[in-house]
Amino acid sequence: AALARLVVEAAVEALASGGRFALGLSGGSLVELLSRELPPALRAAPGADPSRWLVAFCDERLVPP
Repeated sequence: AALARLVVEAAVEALASGGRFALGLSGGSLVELLSRELPPALRAAPGADPSRWLVAFCDERLVPP
């Protein structure tokens, strides 16, 4: 829940400046965790507007260290 709140806070901050919010997810348990915890966090912060988010799925194994 704390991670979801941090994501939403970052989104609110980015969107308040008129920009977009970009979130890269690497898969695994992170996606499952956020799919469960993000909806309640979003309901608590109307300024997070997920329609202005760019969500990308990433694989950190495919980039150099």
